[in-house]
Amino acid sequence: MIGATMQTRANAPTCVPVTGTQAAPKQTGNKLKKIEIFGLKALWLHFADEMDLRRLAILHLRIRRKERALHELKEEQRQIRRKCTRRMQRARSSS
Repeated sequence: MIGATMQTRANAPTCVPVTGTQAAPKQTGNKLKKIEIFGLKALWLHFADEMDLRRLAILHLRIRRKERALHELKEEQRQIRRKCTRRMQRARSSS
């Protein structure tokens, strides 16, 4: 990345602009309300800067992919278990 400027924490904006993925901090009195983003519902998200939110977005996608892959593996395991259970039941009934 020659010539491109990379944003570091030192020069990152202190406040995250409101985007379609994050609502502005909602305050009632002195308390912050929990916001939900990337499947997380936490108060600390109000304090995430742009770099943190970008990294959270990447991690969220990776986690979703791994969860989906795990679900597919478990489904294949269930199919094999059902198939073997049927074979076992047929073997018992034919004996």
